[in-house]
Amino acid sequence: MNSAAMQRVAVRRLTESLTTPLPARDVMHIIVEEANRLTNSASSALCLLSENREMLDFVATSGENAQEILGLRVRVADSLAEDVMTSRAPVVIFDSMTPETGNLFSPSPSFSSDIYSQENVSSGVKSATARPRSAATVPIIKAGVIIGTLSALNKQLINSSDISSAFFDEDDIDLLSLLAQYASLAIVVDDTAKFTRVQARELAVLYDTASTVAGSLNVQEVMDSVLEAICARVEYNNAVLFLLNDERTHLFIAAERGLNEEEREVQLSVESGLVQQVLLSGQSRLISDTEMEPSFENLSENSTALSAMLAPVRSRNDIHGVIILNCLQRNAYHDEDLKLLSSVGLQAGIAIENAWHYEDARRRAEQTAALYDLSQHVNSTLHADMVPSFVAESVMHLLNVDKFALLLYDKEQGCLKPGLLRGVREEDFCSPPCGVGDGISGWVLEMQTPQAVANVAADARNRSCPIDQADVASTLCVPMHVGEEVIGVIHAMSSKRRLFTVGEMELLYTIANQAAVALVNAKHYQEARNKTLEMRRYIRRIAQALGSALNGQELPKLLTDLAVEIMRSDRCALYRLEGDTLHLEAACRFRNSHPPDAMVPLGQGLSGWVARRGQSLMLATLEGDARAQWHTWLHRENLTSYMGIPLKSGHRTVGVLEVYTLDPRIFTKEEAQLLSTFARRARVVEKLALQPV
Repeated sequence: MNSAAMQRVAVRRLTESLTTPLPARDVMHIIVEEANRLTNSASSALCLLSENREMLDFVATSGENAQEILGLRVRVADSLAEDVMTSRAPVVIFDSMTPETGNLFSPSPSFSSDIYSQENVSSGVKSATARPRSAATVPIIKAGVIIGTLSALNKQLINSSDISSAFFDEDDIDLLSLLAQYASLAIVVDDTAKFTRVQARELAVLYDTASTVAGSLNVQEVMDSVLEAICARVEYNNAVLFLLNDERTHLFIAAERGLNEEEREVQLSVESGLVQQVLLSGQSRLISDTEMEPSFENLSENSTALSAMLAPVRSRNDIHGVIILNCLQRNAYHDEDLKLLSSVGLQAGIAIENAWHYEDARRRAEQTAALYDLSQHVNSTLHADMVPSFVAESVMHLLNVDKFALLLYDKEQGCLKPGLLRGVREEDFCSPPCGVGDGISGWVLEMQTPQAVANVAADARNRSCPIDQADVASTLCVPMHVGEEVIGVIHAMSSKRRLFTVGEMELLYTIANQAAVALVNAKHYQEARNKTLEMRRYIRRIAQALGSALNGQELPKLLTDLAVEIMRSDRCALYRLEGDTLHLEAACRFRNSHPPDAMVPLGQGLSGWVARRGQSLMLATLEGDARAQWHTWLHRENLTSYMGIPLKSGHRTVGVLEVYTLDPRIFTKEEAQLLSTFARRARVVEKLALQPV
C-alpha cells in the first residue's frame, strides 16, 4: 500500500472513531498507532500537560516499549515539549544534533525516566551507529492553547544505502500535525460529551426533584424526595439533610440515607467548623480528602468518609439547613457534583419553605376554626364548671400534648387551686399547693409571663413545687389575664421531652385569656343570679308583708332590714324628703347611743348631697370626706364605706336610701342599680311619694 492510501485509511479510521464516538483515550491510541505506521517510526507517544503545566502525562503510546512508557509522568523541562511550548512549532531532532540536545540519546541513568532515552525507546540498541536516532514532536492545540504533544521517535531505516531515510522530513511533520489536530478534536468531542452527560444528569436530578416536590406539600415527603433524587445519581456512603432548630443553635437530622438508629439522633452545632462556614457564607464546600480537613465531622461511627460535599439548603437569602454527602473513596466528587448538589439544595430550600408556608396556613386555619369553636362553646355557656373542659380538649388537640392543668388563684388562701386536671393526679401535681412565686406555676402567676420549659426536672423553679413527679417532662405555662388581673395559669404538658414553639405559646396564651374571660363572666353571672334569687326572696317577703295586716309604720323598717341583708352591709337608713329637709323614716342596726340624724337639711352631709343632686354616691373611705364630717355621730362610729341612692318618683327625688359598712369596700354601679331596683320593687318610692310635702 502506497503512502497516499495509508493516509486515506488513517483519516477514515480516525473520522469513524470521532463520529461513533469513541472515548478520547481510545481515539488517542488509534492516533499513536497511525503515527507509528505513517511515519515509519519505532515508537510514538501522545502526552498531555498537567494542570500546573509543569508535567507531561503519557496517555497513549505505540511501538517499542509502549507498555513501559504508558502512564509515565516527566517534567516538561526534561522533554522535547519544552522547545515545542516555547516556539509553538514542531521540533525535529536527529543524532547529529547531540550537542544541542545534550544527553537525549545517551543511556545515562540521570535520563532514565525520559521517554526519549535509549533505555525506553531503543531497548537492545547498543550504539548510535547501529541505528540512526531521530525524533519529531508537534504541539496539540485546543482553543489556541497548547495542551500536549504528539511525538514519533527513531524513524526506521528504509534504505541502508541512504542514511537520510532515517530522518523525519516535512511530510512526517505534516502527518503528525494532522494527527495532532485529530487528538485535539477528540478531546473537544470528549469534553462536549462529558459536559452533555453532566448536564443530562443535572437536568434529570432537577427534573426528578421538581416533579416529586411539586407533587407534595408535606415537609417530610419533600425532604425525602430531595434526598432520593440526588442519591439516585451521585455516589455516596451517607447522605443527610440537616435542618436548623427553632433557636438556630443546632442542626438536627430531617432526612437521611445510610445511617443506623443511633446515628439518626446526632445533632451538629452551628459553630462546628465546616458547617459554620457553609451556613455563614451560603457557599457549598467540596472536600476531596477529609484527612486533610481537620474540621470535618464524620457522620457514621462504622465507616470513615474520605471525601464529602456540603451544600446549604436555602431559599432566597434565608438558610434552613445543610445537605451533606460523603464517600469512602478520596476524590469521589468533582465540581459538577458540587454544582448539582448546590442546585438541589436551593430547590429543596424553596420547596421546604413552601411546604412550611402551606402547613403554617393549614395549622392557622385549623387553629382559627378551633378557637372559633372554643369561643362558641365558652361564650354560649354561663356554667363555670363547663368552661375548663372545653379549654382542655382544645389545648390537648391543638398542641398535641397528653397532660393539661388549669389552676385558679385563691386569694383567701394565697395559692393556686386546681380548676381542672387531665392526665395528672391532684396529689402528684398539686402537692404542695403553689403560692405566688412558687414553682413554675407560681413564677408565671407572679411575673405574668408565659414560660416554655423543655426539661422540667432540670428547671430550678420546679424544686419548690415539683411537677416532674407527675411524669411531666416538658411544659408550656401561660397566665390567665382578665384586664390587669391574673386569675390563674394553664399548663400544656408532655410526658416526653419536646420544644414548644413561639406560635404554640401565642396560641395557648390566646386560649388562656379567652378562658379567663369566660370564667369571670360565668362567675359574675352566677353571682348576679344568686343576687337575683335573693332579691326575689326578699321581694316575696315584702309582698307577704304588704298583703298582711301589717301596720304601715312597720314597712320602712322591714325595707331597711332587707336592704342590709341584700347589700351585706352593717347599717342602713331611709330618709323621706319634705321640702328642704330630709326626715329619718327608718333605720337598721344603729346603736341607740349613736342613732343617725333625725333630720338633714337638703345639700348637707352625705344624704343631703345625694338628695340635692339626685345622684348615687359611693365612697370607699369616709375618713377625710368633708360631707361625712357634717354627721357628728359618725365621729363615734367605726364605719368605713358608704353608698347612698336617691329614691325618685318620676324626675322628683322623694327620699334617700343609704348603707354603711365597717370593713373597707368599693361599691359598684351594679350594686347601686341593685339597691335602686329593690327599693322600686318594694314600692318604697310610692309610699314616700304619697307622704305630704
